[in-house]
Amino acid sequence: MDARSHAAEGLRNYVREVSAGLGDDVDVVDLDLAPGPATAIILVRSVLPTLPALPVLLTWDEINGWALRVEIDGDGDTTAVAYLGGDILPEPGEVHRFLHEAVRGAHPGAVSPPLFRHADADDDLERRLTGFHARG
Repeated sequence: MDARSHAAEGLRNYVREVSAGLGDDVDVVDLDLAPGPATAIILVRSVLPTLPALPVLLTWDEINGWALRVEIDGDGDTTAVAYLGGDILPEPGEVHRFLHEAVRGAHPGAVSPPLFRHADADDDLERRLTGFHARG
């Protein structure tokens, strides 16, 4: 994804909306639009009851959409514990519910990645992201 495109600005706005809705639970937000699949990482302060010692992250990428991940070592390596699925760009409130259900001890989403698309596929992702460009 071209980092200067309307789609990239839309992704920035989308991730901003998701993280803003999480309020004080957000610790760090990072967006990577370098060559390769676009990714977003939201490090949260919440913990999972089954893995209380591991930092929790919400991640988005243009192949699998949103995932709930935990950091497995001090070097930043993570593993996915659940994928939201359903839609590659769900409404921010759905992402919030995904995290809150996991923090409550439920097991939302799926353990297998949804594989919505291939990176840089000729589909409607960039058009949909451009819609978020206008919302910023």
